[in-house]
Amino acid sequence: MDQILISGVAGGSAGIFTDFLFFPVETIRTRIQASNIKIDYYKSAARINKYRGLLAQLTVSFPSAFLFFSTYDTAKKNGCSHIVAAGLGEFAVDFFRNPFEVVKNQMQVGLDPNIRNTIRSIYQIQGFRGFYAGFPTFIMREIPFSAIQFPLYEKMKTHFGNDGVVDHAVNGAVAGGTAAFLTTPCDVVKAKLMTQRNQFYDSISECIKLIYETEGVLGFFRAVHIRTMQISTSGIVFFSAYERCKFHILAYNDKS
Repeated sequence: MDQILISGVAGGSAGIFTDFLFFPVETIRTRIQASNIKIDYYKSAARINKYRGLLAQLTVSFPSAFLFFSTYDTAKKNGCSHIVAAGLGEFAVDFFRNPFEVVKNQMQVGLDPNIRNTIRSIYQIQGFRGFYAGFPTFIMREIPFSAIQFPLYEKMKTHFGNDGVVDHAVNGAVAGGTAAFLTTPCDVVKAKLMTQRNQFYDSISECIKLIYETEGVLGFFRAVHIRTMQISTSGIVFFSAYERCKFHILAYNDKS
């Protein structure tokens, strides 16, 4: 099996496992971040199952992780730096992933009971463009996130080792947690734009302005502790699973 295909399969498998495991924590974070002066989703959706929206996430999880790691390793193989490779990987994924992210976020905050109703509501209210709500902020979050996380992970592998589960866990936790903390402001803006249906925010700039006016600078760091903890912990699981998947696939490949 080709090395790039192996990376894609390993990344996709690790992505599904990690997304399922940490989905309830992400749901809590989304409800806190999406809330505004008009509605508190953390309270209004408190009784709603924290796995609502999981189907939208799992549907896109493997293909998006597969596409990212295939692009990432292809770019590295062709001489791109880790930062450029990670940026290209995210850009390739985000256009495909954004509609699923919108559906997932709206289900997480309790706007609809099932995925069919959510898709119908988005299309009826905003048309096709509704599935790309928050797309610029999604790009602004994901590309810097990967451009921080993956070069840092690769750097830590070089300096601190990559020989076992402990090394993978520590490297993944530090890289993921650092990237998560630094990109939280974009995550907050994205959550608000993707979950609105009444055009409470007319634009990204208005959303940023309202956050600052109503919550101050700290408003851009809503649930930063949850996001940092979640992604640090999921980084432990994801990179450990990713490296082990690659190891076992390569071992199987060598035997074949």
